[in-house]
Amino acid sequence: MSILATVLLAAGALPVHGELPSGWRPPNARELADPMLQQSPNKFTRAIADFNADGRQDTALLLIHRKSSDEALWVHLSDRDGGYHWIKLDHIKGSASHPDASLAMAIDVEPPGVVAYACFDYAEDCNFGPDSGRPKLKLSSPSLMYFRPESAASLYFWSNSKQKFLRVWLSD
Repeated sequence: MSILATVLLAAGALPVHGELPSGWRPPNARELADPMLQQSPNKFTRAIADFNADGRQDTALLLIHRKSSDEALWVHLSDRDGGYHWIKLDHIKGSASHPDASLAMAIDVEPPGVVAYACFDYAEDCNFGPDSGRPKLKLSSPSLMYFRPESAASLYFWSNSKQKFLRVWLSD
């Protein structure tokens, strides 16, 4: 493990199981300046849970590209071979006109349970009406809440049948 990775691991910025994806770094103090982010000990940039229900903890991180201001949601997911691999779930292009901006998104763990959702990702129509009229998902494992503070929210959950994360929208 590199010296940088050792320092980041000690600071709680790295998953326990390895290095960050190549070319990506944790957000810096300027990118974490939004007062809303201060409401979480991890600044809503790290979520740890067993997302794929294999009995091992996985780590989700919001990371910044080293050569741009791009932001991405990465999950360090355990695999069947006993190792871990990185999956990029979302990528937001940075804005050259706002290089000093705070993070665009935030993450948190959503516990298992029933979730009323508006639509699956890429659906043509969404129902953002009252929860009582929305379709429901019964999730038996923790999932990943992915949200823009005071704005849109979606949920990534692991599908055992598809062996990948699926995304549903909760608000627009």
